[in-house]
Amino acid sequence: MATRTPVHDRLLDAADELFFQVGAVATPVDAILGKAGASPASLYAHFGNKDGLLAAALERRLTEWTEVWDAAIERSATPQERLLAIFAALRTYQAERMTERWCSFSGTAATLPTPTKAIADILRRETTLLQERCLCFATEVTAEHAEELARGIVISYTGALAMMLRVPWQQAIDDGEATARLLVGALTQN
Repeated sequence: MATRTPVHDRLLDAADELFFQVGAVATPVDAILGKAGASPASLYAHFGNKDGLLAAALERRLTEWTEVWDAAIERSATPQERLLAIFAALRTYQAERMTERWCSFSGTAATLPTPTKAIADILRRETTLLQERCLCFATEVTAEHAEELARGIVISYTGALAMMLRVPWQQAIDDGEATARLLVGALTQN
């Protein structure tokens, strides 16, 4: 007899799919419960409420994303490759991990103007990770223009995420990376 996935994981899987494909605000608890085959008592026992479930889903996404980005960085041989590894990571994440319409963190921030403390903390940690890593790798590429380059890479990356709402994700990532490469070239010419 096959064992059934634990209810905690079923709730997270259902929330992940619905929150980040349909939207956290637009997704009713009943839809999550139905998809997970779970009772309201299970949701409240494991996560406290819908916001607790959203925080757990975002936390899982942040862990997954960080693992994928770490692996892309490890495969990079040069400072420029490490800086641009964010785009390779995004390709891997979309193709192999948790496909999303755009960015679960930006989507959550856009729909929850006053998030709970737990959700706000996760959103802040994701933003800090993005900005600090880009600055670190930009400094390796060009100390003179590191802050400008890091901001440009962040804008290229977040622009690619936003364009995933309008064009196929592969095209959005390719375009974002091409823009980032132009910026690297412009800021590293002597």
